[in-house]
Amino acid sequence: MKIFDGKKISQEILDSIKSEVLPWKKKPFMAVVSIGDGSSAYILQKKKAAEFLGFGFKHFSFNVSMSSAKFREELNRISKSKKNTAVIVQLPLPEKINNSVLNVIPPEKDPDLLSDRAVGSFFNGRAIVEPPTPLAIIKILEESKVVLENKKVAVFGYGRLVGRFLVPMLIKKGAAVSVIEKGLAKKDILEISDKADIIISATGVPNSITADMVKTGAVVVDSGFSIVYPDHSKSGGIDGKIVGDVDFEAVKNKASLITPVPGGVGPMGVAMLCQNVAQLFKVFVSDVTSE
Repeated sequence: MKIFDGKKISQEILDSIKSEVLPWKKKPFMAVVSIGDGSSAYILQKKKAAEFLGFGFKHFSFNVSMSSAKFREELNRISKSKKNTAVIVQLPLPEKINNSVLNVIPPEKDPDLLSDRAVGSFFNGRAIVEPPTPLAIIKILEESKVVLENKKVAVFGYGRLVGRFLVPMLIKKGAAVSVIEKGLAKKDILEISDKADIIISATGVPNSITADMVKTGAVVVDSGFSIVYPDHSKSGGIDGKIVGDVDFEAVKNKASLITPVPGGVGPMGVAMLCQNVAQLFKVFVSDVTSE
């Protein structure tokens, strides 16, 4: 069993980006937008990466009580600012916020491919960048010398940041992909997962991938992220523990390769996001030539 070191590989990617952008006259500026307070760990990772790379960074935080119309107005203002060369919205948004607000982000400032135009470009094969987390997962498999061609892959979750992009990316590399969505009966899940050479989960349901779902020797990539509190609440001043979708301690003894949470897909996703930010800047912003 091998535990993938996402921190080490992501740092190598960040070092490579830093070498490329160091001589640029201008540097990218990342505007990270959140509503509510559930994304602080992700935002901190992005801030640290931006500082390391010499990118500008500002976090725009809005109260969870904000209306969809007001949030759209603020996001539009942030997106139109010439200073902000990349606009990153922390998902998921509160239920009352319509995801159509993401369409105000212009494709040239959309490193996460959140707007309909950016998504359309991806599926039409015309996107300048690919979605960061799915790209991170592919990179993890490549770095680990995992061959995708003719392999059976079970993808848990078909969300807008991971699943819907990852599935066609895996198919393009020759994998036979099955998607397991919420609500599928356990016996039906086992019928698919028992045969899977590779299991990738991005559901955000803590410890939902159990040992009985994983065949011996399978590769397990955990893209989930949840904070679990010992008293099952956020009260009492008790610190939460970051966990993934996979029951790590039980599954690691069956897997040939497994990604930990934290320290696996997370830092790799941040590195790929920064790579996208630099790429969009290079294509759409002038004066990035060496001094």
